[in-house]
Amino acid sequence: CRMLTNIIDACVEEQVAQTISTAVLGEVITLMSESASELSQDVRQTALNHLLSKVQQRTSTFESAIIETRQALARILISDEKWEEAARQLQGIRFEQSQRSYNTKQMFEVYVKTVELFLQADQLEQAAQAQGRAAALVAYVTDIELVNRYRLVQARINDLSQKYIDAAAAYHTISQSGLKDATKQSEILERAVKCAVLASAGPQKMRVMTGLQREKMASSLRCFGLLEKMVLKRLIKPDELQQFSEQLEDHQRSLLTDGKTTMLDHAVREHNIFVLSSLYTNIKFENLGRTLGVDAEDAELMCARMIAENRMKGRIDQIDGVITFEGAREVKEVSAAIFLKSQTAAQPPPMHFRESVAARWDERIVKLCTAVEESVDLLIERQPIYTKMLFRSAN
Repeated sequence: CRMLTNIIDACVEEQVAQTISTAVLGEVITLMSESASELSQDVRQTALNHLLSKVQQRTSTFESAIIETRQALARILISDEKWEEAARQLQGIRFEQSQRSYNTKQMFEVYVKTVELFLQADQLEQAAQAQGRAAALVAYVTDIELVNRYRLVQARINDLSQKYIDAAAAYHTISQSGLKDATKQSEILERAVKCAVLASAGPQKMRVMTGLQREKMASSLRCFGLLEKMVLKRLIKPDELQQFSEQLEDHQRSLLTDGKTTMLDHAVREHNIFVLSSLYTNIKFENLGRTLGVDAEDAELMCARMIAENRMKGRIDQIDGVITFEGAREVKEVSAAIFLKSQTAAQPPPMHFRESVAARWDERIVKLCTAVEESVDLLIERQPIYTKMLFRSAN
């Protein structure tokens, strides 16, 4: 080790020609990088740290040596499973400040590896910051495997940050990117389903879940049953969640601020509210809370949040303790308008004739959709095996 440090000290002397010092340091770094080297790992790491400390102040002169040294140190630290230290070595590489032009793929791969290492070290905040550097280059990278690695860490960051709808969409995109390993594809698709189930209820969640339910591989997943029920807008009972809950990761089982409600409980309650909004014109919070397994005050707060975030349309009457669902009310108003027009057919045409035609058209669409939904529900109930075959052939 002393001989190596002496060589390094001699190379960085200012009177030594740059071409000579660069060449010798390159050989030293190569020797330290070889895992089959006779030198112990501690000696190699000590020598590389010494080299880095000597050339760090002369970045413009030893730019390539700094980059190669940090990468060599990262490989040694990875072999010791020191994820965070390895990530910080790669994070210290500043391609954007370099006077040279580096290959975009090379820079992107270093940035992605940095994010992966921070995630392995459970450093979410650092991983999110490192991911921003990779995001600036992803549009210029054509290597699909490398891009999928980036998408995977991006999805993982959203997953850990409880941005479940974004995570589900990202995982779904990866599963559709032509992965060669069917087991890996199934694993990623299952992650997408879990995140979609945990996402906040609303039209966006329903679109994502519908896309996942149509995947050919989805029916073979352990969590497919709950996904299918949500897509079909069925009420979910608490006793149906135990098996699904056991499949979740630790961070997905975290409790909310009340200290007793899990993310899954909250997501299912919002889903049930979303389903009830399409079944009822209005409902008392007392009855809604009983259905959800919470008190009336909590039921009101959940509805208010969903309305405020534009995930559901409705009006809350706090005096009477009632919520009126706007979607259901609009359908009733259209039906009433059509009925009134039919009772006064002998009278002269109304002034707003176009509006009445549009209302009739809306009513026909409502009736058609209702008939189709009832037919599908009946088919699923009486011929479940045949229904699954139909869904698979449709996909």
